[in-house]
Amino acid sequence: MSNNQPSQRNIKWVEGLRGITSAFVICTHVSRALDFPLFWPADNKDAGPRIMQLPYLRIPGQGRIGVPIFAFLTGFVCAYKPLKLAYQQGNVPASLKSIARSAFRRPPRLILPALIATVFSFILSCFGAYKAATRCDSFWVRFDAPEILPFRENFQRLFRSALTTWTNTENVYDRHQWAMRPLLVGAFQVYIVLAATIGMRFRYRIMVHVLLMLYWLMNVGALTETFGANLALGTLLAELAQHRPTQNWISSHQRLLTYIIAPLLILIGGWVGSYPQEHEDWSPWAAHLHRWLVDPAGDGSRGSFIVPLGSNVQRRSSAFFVQCSAIAIFLSPLLQKMLSHRYLLWLGHHSFAVYLVHGTILRTVGMWIVYGITGEPWKLAAKNEDGTSQPQEWLPMRSRGYIIVGVVVFTALTYTAAWAWMRWVDTACARATQWLEAKVFEEEDGEGKLGLAEKGYPQMNGNGHASPRPDGPRGPPPP
Repeated sequence: MSNNQPSQRNIKWVEGLRGITSAFVICTHVSRALDFPLFWPADNKDAGPRIMQLPYLRIPGQGRIGVPIFAFLTGFVCAYKPLKLAYQQGNVPASLKSIARSAFRRPPRLILPALIATVFSFILSCFGAYKAATRCDSFWVRFDAPEILPFRENFQRLFRSALTTWTNTENVYDRHQWAMRPLLVGAFQVYIVLAATIGMRFRYRIMVHVLLMLYWLMNVGALTETFGANLALGTLLAELAQHRPTQNWISSHQRLLTYIIAPLLILIGGWVGSYPQEHEDWSPWAAHLHRWLVDPAGDGSRGSFIVPLGSNVQRRSSAFFVQCSAIAIFLSPLLQKMLSHRYLLWLGHHSFAVYLVHGTILRTVGMWIVYGITGEPWKLAAKNEDGTSQPQEWLPMRSRGYIIVGVVVFTALTYTAAWAWMRWVDTACARATQWLEAKVFEEEDGEGKLGLAEKGYPQMNGNGHASPRPDGPRGPPPP
């Protein structure tokens, strides 16, 4: 296989990167549930850091990179096929049709699985499966677990959650679905950009993608760096993956890019991405990073290029790491080959299912092992004689052995459930989407007979002539 042919370029790394991301999502949610201080640079101001609180090593556990990677991959994957059709095969109409079909498939392929996962969580809540989670001493788990309600109110809440997942990102049965709506909206942003630029010359399309990235990075609104900038980066790299001079240049500089540039990008991005969730003053390295990123002037008057004044430093730093890593992977065939390993491809194939099922399993089976299945003994905090509330006592974790068993069982059960999900649930959702697509879209080999009939045009017979109308050749014209 020639490396000078972008049409044969290896993009299996996309699936491998998605698989690693799903594993990182599990790591961060286990950390949030069972060891929240991993998000800090140390357990307290006077303590030294644990090994998983050190720079670089802390990144999988502290999270914040999963959703930005999914946003980048959404931009890359949504753009790759239409661009390939338009600029390698010279078929702009086919590219536009591919965009239209992809835009149609995207909502049901996200909404149907998410709705089914929500219903499963609702059923578990009806049987009190979240009792231990709502009474444990992990505040993050309590926040994520749905409150116990009577069946009627619980059923009404199910319908509200099914709607608000796609309106204000709120889903009390699976709060991890908050990213579904921004990813869906982001995919349509990519489709609009592709349709608007499909006829432009290459240099101007690249200019559009770069300007979009700069726009989102300069915008200090919520999540602009997580979704907007990474979506634009994904589309930009999908363009460059089709550009033969760019691919030829990468092929001729493989050693420099693979062994020097790519590692430097990952090291710089990883250092910035190690910025802690809070308590950055508890460690010298974190305090130095805070001064460099957030307050370089020392008086709070301005931010930095990476973290503009008024933006979210945690998300900005993580998004910067994701962007550096994405560019490094794009420039390094060796990294792409490593990410194309069959085990990572398996993880990537099941990543969406992992994202949908892991939260429910963690808050049920995982918490049953760590805190006990019954959620007892427990009582609601009473009031003192003077009317003030007593502090609520929450269920404590069991011993370290229970925690280890809980993590192992949770991880194994999550990937087993993801395998089953992909085999049955996702397959059913894919078939339903294909059926809808076949019903809605015209035939592939031209405008279908039903489409012509709907528009009032005569249907053609096999010889290319109009078929006679039922009311004869002199019947009234179509309305």
